[in-house]
Order: sequence, then structure tokens, then C-alpha cells
Amino acid sequence: MKNFRFIVLACSLGIFLVFSFESFGQKIDSAAFQIKVLGISIGNMEAKRTRKDSIETYDLQSQVSFWFFGKIYLNHQVDCIFRNGKFMESTVDSQTNKGDFLSKIFWKKDHYQVQSETYKYENSTPISEEVFSCISKLFFTKPKDGDIILSETYGLTSPIIEVEPNVFQMTINGNKNQFYYENGVLDKVMIENPIKNFVMHRIY
Repeated sequence: MKNFRFIVLACSLGIFLVFSFESFGQKIDSAAFQIKVLGISIGNMEAKRTRKDSIETYDLQSQVSFWFFGKIYLNHQVDCIFRNGKFMESTVDSQTNKGDFLSKIFWKKDHYQVQSETYKYENSTPISEEVFSCISKLFFTKPKDGDIILSETYGLTSPIIEVEPNVFQMTINGNKNQFYYENGVLDKVMIENPIKNFVMHRIY
């Protein structure tokens, strides 16, 4: 009788696990980076990708604090959604000692509506072409030479160029950013910034 009960319980549990996987199953990938200026750690960033059916979401959270002719701090949150491989929308929320900024991009019928605001920059020019990659996606997917990449913060697109093997460069609003990959995985990012240039090193 005890064995019978055990078998029934195991079968029930198995059915529940299968049901849960099929109903709620999703694949989650994560990565973490240490942010440095001149070799000194000033913060960190956590990135997450969630995939379920035809939907992909990206979630990047950064916290930075350092002294540069005064205290500089930044809390930066990026959320974006892809459907069937196509970029659909994003929100970038930045809280800084230079002010709070919000950028939103979303697909509307035949173009992307852009309302971008960040430090000393605003942009509301629509994007007419469909987009299939963005900066958040680069943290999990190695691009191809010539891919068009969207900056969720600036609401601008730019081709990304493989300047040397496994090193890709893109220029957004005059800032050059470089992405370094090892075995197809992003290892380091060098970011030009109006306040201070950053280097991001992968932790895991």
C-alpha cells in the first residue's frame, strides 16, 4: 500500500511538473558585469534575458557611484521586448545627480515612436525601418558585422562593425562603444559617455 501511494504521488508530481513546464516554462539567462573607471570599480550591472514562446524580454539594471569633481551617481534601468525576433518596445529609466531621465520607444503601425531624454540630449525623431537588435541584446547575442543596432537610451540606430576578430564597434550620438566577445560570449564593453568613459568586465 505504501509503495502504491508513493507511485501515485510520484506520478502526480510528474504530471504537475510537466504541466508547469508547458504552462509556465520559460528560459532565463543572466549575466553580471563590474563597471570600472581607470581600473577602479564604481558599480555593477545585472542583465537578464527571458524567453517564452515568441516573446523575448531584456532587463538591465546598473548602479554607479564615484567622485568626479563632485559626487556622481546613476541608477539605470532598461526594459525591452521582442516579438518573433522583432524589437517592439523599450523603456529606459535613469536617476542621476544630474537629473532624472526617461526614454521610450515603441512600434506603432509602420514605424517606431521615439521619445528619448537623457543627459543634455532629447530626440523624438521616428524610426521608419524595422529593428531586430538593440544594445541590451548584445549582452547575450554576438552580432554580425553590419547588423543594425538600436540604442534604447538615445532612440538612434547604428551599424555595428567588426573592427577586429570578435571585437565590434558602434557609434551612437558621437560616442564609440566596443563589445569584446570570447567564444561567442560577451566578456567586456568599453563605453564612451558624456560624463566619463566606462569599462564593463564580465563577472559571470
